[in-house]
Amino acid sequence: MTFTLYGAEGTGSTCVEAVLDIAEADYHFVPASPFEAGEEFERLKSINPLLQVPALELPNGTLMTESAAILIYLSEIYPEANLAPKPGAKGRATFLRWLTFLAANFYSTYAISDRPGRFYEDPAGHDMLVKGALARRRALWQLMEAQIKPAKFIVGDTMTVLDIYAAMMSHWSPGRDWFRTNCPSLNAIVERTEAHPVVARVFARNFQQN
Repeated sequence: MTFTLYGAEGTGSTCVEAVLDIAEADYHFVPASPFEAGEEFERLKSINPLLQVPALELPNGTLMTESAAILIYLSEIYPEANLAPKPGAKGRATFLRWLTFLAANFYSTYAISDRPGRFYEDPAGHDMLVKGALARRRALWQLMEAQIKPAKFIVGDTMTVLDIYAAMMSHWSPGRDWFRTNCPSLNAIVERTEAHPVVARVFARNFQQN
């Protein structure tokens, strides 16, 4: 069974790449950048009119969007990869809480800063929107930093798709230097996650060292 993953370097498709590789799933990667007009842009628009990646076409033809939903789905159909607490297991509620927290809160700030014109037409106000989105991201990371419990990973001693998700996002604005300084507990978790050989390989393809 073969998946088709639509994505772009350094974007939200990175975490899905990593999970598919860890699960040893068969998939085909299709470049679909949302940032510049052209063939990839039009390809993505035809798949997801919101112009968001990742988009994952399942072997049966079903199309999935929304990275958190894709990660949960993959963790369920590849239980042998052990990338999420099982339903009802200890840590499942915490896992779902923080996975949804990242998806629901962080992505909205990038929607604003990446294309402020979608929210406010006057260019004079765009800088204010971008600065506000950055401040919000910093506050969200610090809230999470303050509330996670000391552990090897975000939910206990086993790496999950949540850790891969957070590690990916740590590469985005406000950037790794800020993240290391202001979120030491989360940074330690991210470093452990990125030490996983498959995660390390996928992230090396997607991010410059920083």
